[in-house]
Amino acid sequence: MTWNTETILIIFVAFTGVAVVLQACMLLAIYIALRKTAQSAKEASEDFKSTVLPLVHSTRALVERITPQIMTLSADLAELTASFKKETRGVSFSAAEIMQRVSRQSERLDVMLTNGLNAVDRAGVVVEAAVAAPVRQVNGVLAAIKAVIETYRSDVPRPKSNSSNGQDGAGI
Repeated sequence: MTWNTETILIIFVAFTGVAVVLQACMLLAIYIALRKTAQSAKEASEDFKSTVLPLVHSTRALVERITPQIMTLSADLAELTASFKKETRGVSFSAAEIMQRVSRQSERLDVMLTNGLNAVDRAGVVVEAAVAAPVRQVNGVLAAIKAVIETYRSDVPRPKSNSSNGQDGAGI
């Protein structure tokens, strides 16, 4: 079998035709798949719109409705904060003044107590000096009298006698 150029050319044209038909089928399949995907995306988009858009609209209406109240509340909070700051300064000043007064009174009370205790201490020294010296003198006199009385009360020791039996003579 001899292959001439015409036969080879017909075979190549047939293969090319088959390849073009296959390519057209593939493009048709891709087109159909893309169309289904686009339709699905469109349905999802419509579903999203029907679900989310009412939510967005109600949120927008809510924000528009409460915005003035939020603005009023914000202004009131700023005013309240300023008032608190002013009152805090007043309380701080009053507390400092009270602490200063307490400190002065404490110092004054300390001086008074110190002077009083010093006076009591001096009075104790004076009383001790006034009472202790005579008491010591009286104690000395009483001790002397007691010593004298004790001396006279004690028995005078008897002289020992010398006996031949070694007894002191009391048994004879």
